Amino acid sequence: MRNQLGSDMRKADLLFFLAMFLAFADASCACMPFRLGYVNQHRPPYFLGSGSSEPRAPGATVELIRAIAASAGCQVISVRLPPLRLRQALGHADIDAMLMDANDSDLSTYALPQTRNGKLDDSRAIPMYTVVFVRAGDGIPLDTDPRTAFATRRLGMNNGASLAAQMRAQGFNIDDGAQDGERNLEKLIRGRIDGYAATLVAPTHMDAFITATYGKQLARIEKPLRIHHFWLGFSKRYFERNQAQVEAMWGWLGTHGHARFVELVEQYQRTP
Repeated sequence: MRNQLGSDMRKADLLFFLAMFLAFADASCACMPFRLGYVNQHRPPYFLGSGSSEPRAPGATVELIRAIAASAGCQVISVRLPPLRLRQALGHADIDAMLMDANDSDLSTYALPQTRNGKLDDSRAIPMYTVVFVRAGDGIPLDTDPRTAFATRRLGMNNGASLAAQMRAQGFNIDDGAQDGERNLEKLIRGRIDGYAATLVAPTHMDAFITATYGKQLARIEKPLRIHHFWLGFSKRYFERNQAQVEAMWGWLGTHGHARFVELVEQYQRTP
């Protein structure tokens, strides 16, 4: 009887440790590598290089998302796509994640952090600032509201910017034909647009570059055109299979994301 009891206990212990091992193994493999979609255009310091291949230094945004993934023990597989294809690819689960400018209506299509009231959770996102650069010679007051200043002027934005469609629907004259800041600033200098709206992690982050490149030809309107947020959105399918890891990534983004993003942008700006 005693031997039988000891044997049963050893079997129970073995089964317990086997269950713990399998649970640990499952947890360690639970976070599937996710396919990160981002623009296939050169938009320094956020995205570097163009086309489908990724350079050794991919840009501040890509490195930020790698840090977010690492915080939950996940890996990133980069997928570069044209800007206008990214949201569709995420909705169809052709990619698993992207950093996105979202609103509450997107919650039905993408997995995004929510409050208890079912709204987008700003506390688990990165604040971003859209600022407007203008020609200094045009005499636009720099302390004006940019929406007022551009009620009748032509405003340039990067191709694929979600704000372009929103402002065009509100009656603003938007030109989003150029794919990046360099081309838009060239259009601004040549008088083809009257301002360029750039989305930055801090309002002043392009000031030194503008002064070094264009001298006193261009200036920044002090009030941002918009203060909003970027969320790390996932496909519904990826979220369902990796919910704990995605929640952990959102938590890290809310706590550490903005400070780390600022560091990465400044690091890239110091690198020729």
